Amino acid sequence: MFANLTAADFGRRSKQALATKRKWVHSLFDEIQVAIHNGDRPKVEHLLAELAVATAPERVISTRGRSERP
Repeated sequence: MFANLTAADFGRRSKQALATKRKWVHSLFDEIQVAIHNGDRPKVEHLLAELAVATAPERVISTRGRSERP
């Protein structure tokens, strides 16, 4: 009965999706290092923002509206 279950059945990301994300993050690290070396501050800031998005949790709990609750 459980022989055909995969990680996707439990809400986890596939190994390929995780590998793709890992490669993306590593390429961002490389680009950031090059931009730092070249002194390109705007590009560094842009890439750091992109890195923050890449490493953020999938489900972010919003704190918006907490003060509106009774």
